[in-house]
Amino acid sequence: MLRKIFLGLFATAMILAITYILGPKVDGQKLTIHFPEVPTRVADLEDYLQQREDTVIGLKPGNEAYIQWADSLNKRKTPYSIVYIHGFGAGPMEGDPVHRFLGEHFGANVFVTRLPEHGIRRANGMAYLTAQMLADGVGEAFQIGKSLGDSVIVVGTSMGGALTLLLASQQPELKAAVVYSPAIRDREGRLAGLFKPWTKFIMEKTMTENGAMDMKRTGDKGAYWSEVQHVNAYESLAILMYSEMNEDTFKKITQPLFLGYYYKSDSEQDFVVSVPKMLEMYSQISTTEGQKREKAFPNSGDHVIASSITSQDWQGVLFETIDFLENVVGMTPRSKYEELNAEMNQHQEILEKVN
Repeated sequence: MLRKIFLGLFATAMILAITYILGPKVDGQKLTIHFPEVPTRVADLEDYLQQREDTVIGLKPGNEAYIQWADSLNKRKTPYSIVYIHGFGAGPMEGDPVHRFLGEHFGANVFVTRLPEHGIRRANGMAYLTAQMLADGVGEAFQIGKSLGDSVIVVGTSMGGALTLLLASQQPELKAAVVYSPAIRDREGRLAGLFKPWTKFIMEKTMTENGAMDMKRTGDKGAYWSEVQHVNAYESLAILMYSEMNEDTFKKITQPLFLGYYYKSDSEQDFVVSVPKMLEMYSQISTTEGQKREKAFPNSGDHVIASSITSQDWQGVLFETIDFLENVVGMTPRSKYEELNAEMNQHQEILEKVN
């Protein structure tokens, strides 16, 4: 009798184990960026963007991709263009006003993209997102940057920082990369669970309504960040981080690179992504020491360090980025800003002494 009970329990355990092992899970994925053909003529490029954004149902005001021209009365290609890539669930305001002021300072055309499935008010927001769509979104943004400038600088925040690193590893034409709080890994590693059997299924059934989560965002966060995020979007982010944010990718990066992040102490630091993993990435890239810089911004107080909505030190982020682009990349500011550079540097030195 005991033998039969044991055999029954063993058989049940085996069936459960097999069911678990064979259960649905997220698989890793190699992401190869595609670079589509985009218009090169100014009028055609503006029409291309307007048609792309105007056909998006539910796109929230202020979340559209846009071009900031160095001279709106004389729209033409500039020696450098700056492309901004936003993060997960975010949009153009995530880097505002830093990306706009960078363009103004250097007299560069700026393209602020909107990644696929972002900036849209919909009950199943971001449901159709895939990791490949994200990779191709940054490929399109780079191509638009090429139409706007002879050399392209890409600035990315969080997930946009991860996409910028992926781009740098696959696109040698990229002039320089600026990454703010890049999403190398989520801080507590929870998204790693999606690669285990049944995790996504359980997440959908217990944490979402029809696969989507209401982020309860209001005010500026509700206006410029996604209000609803589908579990498929988290899967896409997990694939990007856990499949591509590794030493194999980082060692292919040779361009000048600036890394900025929030860190004040072990208890006051980035609460979204891992600072140690950012620094590990920084040590693994092939960029020479004189061509890369990393800087903690202890007074930013938030994961998103370049937005006036979230950061208490976006000015410091701006000044440090300008210094990097001038003294490492070799960009020249507009003549009217040359006299202000000394004042900016003096202001930053005073802030550092005070803090």
